[in-house]
Amino acid sequence: MPMRFLLSVVFGAVLVLAWGGFAWAGGLYKRFMLPMPGGDAVVQVIDSAAPRSGMYVHPPEADLERAGTLTDVEREQKARQDKFRKGPVIMMALTKGPQDLDDPRMFVRGFLIEFFATAMLVSAIGLAGSAHGRLRRFLALQAMVVFMVLATHMIFWAFMFAPNDWTAVLVFDSWFGWTLAGLPAVFLMRAMREGDTSAA
Repeated sequence: MPMRFLLSVVFGAVLVLAWGGFAWAGGLYKRFMLPMPGGDAVVQVIDSAAPRSGMYVHPPEADLERAGTLTDVEREQKARQDKFRKGPVIMMALTKGPQDLDDPRMFVRGFLIEFFATAMLVSAIGLAGSAHGRLRRFLALQAMVVFMVLATHMIFWAFMFAPNDWTAVLVFDSWFGWTLAGLPAVFLMRAMREGDTSAA
């Protein structure tokens, strides 16, 4: 494995992990992650009513299997549309059971995910910019990072009613963090010359 590729991956993974730690510990998300209204009492009601971990939504999908006739189907769909127009719209991720914020496995999983994600990013930068200089590699990096935030957070915002401010902080965090992850590749990797098979 070319040394420049390996160094780019290691440095990039460390940078994006460090940025994530700084962003969360520094309070980037604090004003956007609001406490559950009603506190523990509401949480206990939700936990008791929810049969398992999952993504819970309101208004739910219309129960078209229960509807017997076309008129019943139309009635179910109209009732759901009326709930959307009235609001609120809720999407809640619920994980039942105890969780350990200090579980070392969580940090190992997170680092491995970011390490391999950085490896994919560096590979793409190398493929896109192997015949070009730093500017082209940086533009390739930005194209991939912007694609990622558009295809994930912005799609969620467009179709799943994610709040504007929450989406904005996710987009900024992802764009900045993964730009950092790709910068070592922009500077460490070099353009391949004709006949050169050793350059990353």
